[in-house]
Amino acid sequence: MRIHSYRPAALIRVTGDDAATFLQGQFTNELRQGIWASVYGLWLNQKGKVLADSHVLQVGENEFLLSSNTSVAGSIRARLEEYIVADDVNLLEETAQVHGLVVSGPQCGEMVGRILGDAPPPGQFIQSNGLMVFAGRRQRGENYELLGPENTVAGVRGKFLALGGREITAGEMEYARIEDGVPAIPQDIGPGDLPNDGGLEDVAISFTKGCYLGQEVMARLKNMGRVRRRLHVIRGTGAAPVSSAPLYQGDRKVGQIRSVAVRGNEFVAFAMLSLVNLEPAAGLSLAPDAAAAAGIVPHG
Repeated sequence: MRIHSYRPAALIRVTGDDAATFLQGQFTNELRQGIWASVYGLWLNQKGKVLADSHVLQVGENEFLLSSNTSVAGSIRARLEEYIVADDVNLLEETAQVHGLVVSGPQCGEMVGRILGDAPPPGQFIQSNGLMVFAGRRQRGENYELLGPENTVAGVRGKFLALGGREITAGEMEYARIEDGVPAIPQDIGPGDLPNDGGLEDVAISFTKGCYLGQEVMARLKNMGRVRRRLHVIRGTGAAPVSSAPLYQGDRKVGQIRSVAVRGNEFVAFAMLSLVNLEPAAGLSLAPDAAAAAGIVPHG
């Protein structure tokens, strides 16, 4: 079991008589799932490009918490405020008051249950011992986000350590995230990208919920069936490339580095690669006609 303390990038409380209908018309995923629901999705612009992501926790009939690890509160707030016209919707930023703890690894849910009395089922959150707890998106395996006041989070952290939890660094957490192919927003998929470029259509998009900002673009992409570029995990040894570095196959530029993480002499990175004439089995270099510096990790 691994644990990691962090500060969330955003926690925004949304209230008002129109909160539920307003958010439903802005968010990419289905929010009509009742109180205690925890739903992951995206905030798009009118062209379907990705501005931010969050988990949306419904704490009351017209009360929601928007939580994001990597999309800053200012971006989410600005995106929502642009479309609040005559709606009875209030946004209260609580980011500065909240701390977080990630718990991950095999059987980590069992340990969450031992310490907090329960672990949230898929698609839901719980409130326990002053904490909000929900399944996270740090990696493919089981992992949970625990949010609450600093002292409360610190106390629970101590309990996990006492039961054999291993504290890991931000760098270790980032390496595991990239290695597992879980994109961060907006570092890996951002304002110049569509959700499908990062393979997010299956986890963050509802194609049945009805209208929301960017929905027409999502429907068109679904009907087209494919994109012209895609986020890939790449792996190499030696000096790690920097974010935004171009990537080549032969003399052709085929993509760009996004997030990078290092472990010893190895690195993993996300790279946005053009699918046009891409040779998946061939290496990627950091300069035209240079020696390969990394290889593409097969999907799946």
